[in-house]
Amino acid sequence: MENLIIFLVYFIIVLSYLYLLWIGLLNYSYRNKPIPEEVSDIYDKEEYEKWQSYTMENFKFGFITRTISTLMMICLLLFGVFPFFDDIASDLVNNHIQLTTVFFLGLYWVVTFIVDLYPEYYQTFVIEEKYGFNKKTIKTFIMDKIKGILLTIIFGGGLIYLIASIYKNAGNMFFIYTWISLVIIFLLINILYVPLIVPIFNKLTLLEEGTLKEKINAFAKSVGYEVSKISVINASKRSTKINAYFSGFGKFKNIVLYDTLIEKLSEEEVVSVLAHEIGHNKHKHVIFNLVQTTIMLSVYVGMLLLVLSNDVFSTAFGFDSTNLGFAIILFLTITQPISVLLNIPMAMFSRKHEFQADKYAATKYKKEAMISSFKKLARENYANLTPHPLYVKMNASHPPIVERIRAVNSIRK
Repeated sequence: MENLIIFLVYFIIVLSYLYLLWIGLLNYSYRNKPIPEEVSDIYDKEEYEKWQSYTMENFKFGFITRTISTLMMICLLLFGVFPFFDDIASDLVNNHIQLTTVFFLGLYWVVTFIVDLYPEYYQTFVIEEKYGFNKKTIKTFIMDKIKGILLTIIFGGGLIYLIASIYKNAGNMFFIYTWISLVIIFLLINILYVPLIVPIFNKLTLLEEGTLKEKINAFAKSVGYEVSKISVINASKRSTKINAYFSGFGKFKNIVLYDTLIEKLSEEEVVSVLAHEIGHNKHKHVIFNLVQTTIMLSVYVGMLLLVLSNDVFSTAFGFDSTNLGFAIILFLTITQPISVLLNIPMAMFSRKHEFQADKYAATKYKKEAMISSFKKLARENYANLTPHPLYVKMNASHPPIVERIRAVNSIRK
């Protein structure tokens, strides 16, 4: 039985790697396809050649980093590093199960942090810098890492300690208590992300008085949407790319606009982007996503319980009995194929929601502003104008830009 488990784990690791390589190659192979007429004016010839070069470098670099992370996991399993980590963690805290689990996973996190550090530096200061996207300084990069480490220790360590405590004390109620805890934490993150987490890394300011705010308020009033607060984030501190997002729900909803978005789009285009975000709210997509996430958590907690309920998942890799920390790592590894399958309907619903929000914005505001904002967003973020159809179905949370433009053009007010 142990040999079968070992084979299955290695098989899943390699299969997941090959899938990501295949789907990436599939999408990459479409980079030279003819550009649809509706989006032919997004890039000029020089910009399009630059986009192709950017795409090529990212694909190759992504392949290298995935290969390294895959080989690292195989080596950690093959050479019995995880039982070694457990011995160190147990000695440090005198076999205290909660702290042992926290330190065990902490040791694994330190290894992955070190392995990922240079690739992230290279991605930021070589590739993104080369194509004019990066605005980070070395100081900002280092400070982000320090802040990330502290947040991981506080929140990541706290979460693992909580799960370990439930595992130690809840018995047969482990699934219920863990699921409830994770759902509550997810809801709190949705509520607190913008007011609590974002300011740690970026400066948030209220949208200043002026014609843009007047236009936003006028539109919001026309559709019966209460705009209590619109924040502007200094995204230009890190990148030239543009975006906007909606966070929270009910009285805790937040709309955040990148300062780069306000800088590079006209006021009408910014309002159209905001109208799209309001469209998500009007269609209750946030609530849908919350329900979807609770269902996903049920599947994942069930898979974790399966790994914890069978000693063989741990003993096959050198442990004397079930090890909670290793079970969490193994669970994250073997659920990758399940995540791929679950991502297909999730991505489908997400694309459907984008179309719905687009339609809302186009009918309630201005189609022309929507279309021009699409094109600017695509150009400034170096969007792929010719993604492979299968890649879109399997992986894309947003429809291709040409499909969004065609959908908006087909709307009759």
